[in-house]
Amino acid sequence: MNIFITGINNKSGKTVISAGITAVMQSLGYKAGVYKPIQTGAIDKGKYLISPDLSFVKMLDPYITTHSTYMMVSDATPVVAAEIEKVDINIEEIVKDYNILKQKTDTLIVESTGGLMTPLNKNIFSLHIPIMLKLPILFIVNPTENTISNYLNEINTATNANANIIGVIINKFPVYSENPDIKAFPSLIEKYTDIKVLGLIRNFKEKSVQSSILFNEILNGIDLEDVFQIKIPKLNKN
Repeated sequence: MNIFITGINNKSGKTVISAGITAVMQSLGYKAGVYKPIQTGAIDKGKYLISPDLSFVKMLDPYITTHSTYMMVSDATPVVAAEIEKVDINIEEIVKDYNILKQKTDTLIVESTGGLMTPLNKNIFSLHIPIMLKLPILFIVNPTENTISNYLNEINTATNANANIIGVIINKFPVYSENPDIKAFPSLIEKYTDIKVLGLIRNFKEKSVQSSILFNEILNGIDLEDVFQIKIPKLNKN
């Protein structure tokens, strides 16, 4: 019940979707957590750093388990931020922290920083994290931020690396758009990747959204049973 969530860039909305899914799973009776191996753009509080992404998770539910192995103030690509702040990103440390967290949770979402080909150090890309952790990948895609070719390339990169892909969630989807490319976006994803679209989230105001609205969007817009590949008793009362 652990998954790796990624998008192409920081505009996909993967943090909001990760947080929303985790909070909903917690409300359904699962001990849930979000692990952000690498956080750039951290907030410097003098004696410690705060992850803005994990802070949003805690705002939805303070009892969700959260952790980040590497936090850097520089809001840059991880390899660049690490060089600026003299941090050595070691994937073995990420594996160690993940193994500790998965023992504390029923379901754990591991959230990427950037897309799968985001470099973490000289030899490691974000793609190596789900491969090392043996985690299935869930893509969060945004049809208004990137073209279909961008997403097909990203998904096929994972496929060619023999990564396990759960499916795709389409985020910030303008339901009433008359743009033919946007209207065709869900069918194009499935046609050219053989990967199933597991959810469609409408276009709403991201981190300013009320928790009740986000919960409703997640429950009504995403097939959580397909995402986690389990039967969820509280979703099957009848």
